[in-house]
Amino acid sequence: MPRRLDRDSTVYLLVPAGRNRPAGLGVKSRSIRASLWDARELRGAPVASPALTWATCARHLDVNELVVLGDALVATSTDYEGIVRPEQPPEGARTAPPLATLEELGEIARTWGNGVGGASLRAAVARVRAGVESPMETWTRLVIVAGGLPEPEVGVEVWNGSEFVGRVDLAYRAQKIAIEYEGDHHRTDKRQWRKDIGRVNRLQEIDWFAIRATTSQLWPTPTRFVEQVRAALSRATDGGGP
Repeated sequence: MPRRLDRDSTVYLLVPAGRNRPAGLGVKSRSIRASLWDARELRGAPVASPALTWATCARHLDVNELVVLGDALVATSTDYEGIVRPEQPPEGARTAPPLATLEELGEIARTWGNGVGGASLRAAVARVRAGVESPMETWTRLVIVAGGLPEPEVGVEVWNGSEFVGRVDLAYRAQKIAIEYEGDHHRTDKRQWRKDIGRVNRLQEIDWFAIRATTSQLWPTPTRFVEQVRAALSRATDGGGP
């Protein structure tokens, strides 16, 4: 969720249409028609399903923010920090079932109709991608597309024959261009830092070009970053290599 909502302590409640809507200090409630109602249980508490929760957030989030949230819901990587799953994945597991599927998000976006946020949901679900491992990976992809460039592939495994070189956040596979978002943990975690350097060096050895981005490259003005990606694509397209 966007950091601008961190200070919002409001409790949001959903009830099926026709039921009394609770009221109270710090509480906001809304009715959901029966065709959309989908309640689950999480650690003993009744909650809306992930897909329904995503849809109700359209009242508060813009399209890009809905894409970020949607990417998180369909993520299967246990490396995606902050996701609370109904069941803890086994120790050492690299993947876990997603909180929602692309099909579930697509279905609720279609059936939401002309309700508040309906158009935003339909625009967002077309841009949700499986395989993302952090919110900023999503944001990096959105920045690139907003700059008028082709959408890069998400979560690409790079191989050199039978040798696994590494997973990169985003890539133009045909042009051998890798794009990596580097959060603070890439800098402060010595093991991660060494792993990142080794992966980038190995990519360069097999003629891949790596572009690394941090928050300062993407916010508030990503123009130079987008132009770096554009230049790399242009060089590769012109036959001069990345």
